[in-house]
Amino acid sequence: MDHLYTRDASKSWKQSGSDGNSRLTIKESSANILLLDYISSEKWKDIVDFDDHLDDISKDWLNEDLFK
Repeated sequence: MDHLYTRDASKSWKQSGSDGNSRLTIKESSANILLLDYISSEKWKDIVDFDDHLDDISKDWLNEDLFK
């Protein structure tokens, strides 16, 4: 099982949800708008990570065309 860790203002790592709050929030409002668009339009399926690139080197793991 994977665990999500975040850094707080004091630069210490803390497991997400260890304080009873299991939600990950993004404070940058423009990021939330972009993420909502990617989720609703299923553009997230077009994101290529490095592991995908290793399976098929024709896939661009830098995702240069993703934000155009």
